[in-house]
Amino acid sequence: MLLSRADPRRWMAVILLTGTGVLPAHAADANGSPAAAEDESHWGLGLGNSLKRSPYRGVGTDAGVLPLLSYENRYLRYFGTTLDAKLPSAGPVDFAVRAQYRLGEGYKASDADYLDGMAERKGGLALGLATTWHNPFAEVSLEWLRATDNSKGNRVTVAVERTFDYDSDLHFTPYIEVQRADLKDVDYYFGVRDSESRPDRATYDGKASTNINGGLRMAYALTRHQHLLLDVGIRYWGSGVTDSPLVDHDASPSLRLGYLYRFE
Repeated sequence: MLLSRADPRRWMAVILLTGTGVLPAHAADANGSPAAAEDESHWGLGLGNSLKRSPYRGVGTDAGVLPLLSYENRYLRYFGTTLDAKLPSAGPVDFAVRAQYRLGEGYKASDADYLDGMAERKGGLALGLATTWHNPFAEVSLEWLRATDNSKGNRVTVAVERTFDYDSDLHFTPYIEVQRADLKDVDYYFGVRDSESRPDRATYDGKASTNINGGLRMAYALTRHQHLLLDVGIRYWGSGVTDSPLVDHDASPSLRLGYLYRFE
């Protein structure tokens, strides 16, 4: 397996998301950041490591090690690259205004020979809404985000997960996510403009795609403050993505490891 020469910004986003959703149940909410009592705040620092196969032709596997940061109080929740402004709940249903910075998306032409002549595609800030329904069987969440620059595209994600406690310190969370990316989003990241086409890279106008992501997260509490995090997953790209000449894989497996120290 070859490691890509990917931009460190791409590594950062992968790593900062390493621990999302995998903190122990006694110390986390449905979104995976430390649960804060009404008048308290919690924050944590750590390190993450990740391997993730890129869907782009010739890029290989992104890898890196970078910091983890989490913070939560009565009004705000921050973890990785996502900031939530909490809204009033309705019984078991939580609501939030969400801002997410997509550092790890896109590519540079220098990432692979096949991308030579392609204009750089960048991540950026996305804004939207999120809600989570807490029930005895599973956590069900819905997220809508729209990019504020670059693609101007929309993504809607429905996710279901359930945490099983092996004991008080070890927790397993299988999860599945279904994401609908609109044509603007797919066209920006996987489209090929007329000016970028060449004999082995035809022009491609992106179309909306349904992508499926699933896996298993594990959290182990070494102590009350120290947590080890593991996420083994795979993303299956929809036809709107895989039809692009830039893509040579219909699945992107990933392995993510993290360590987080929670302060109180």
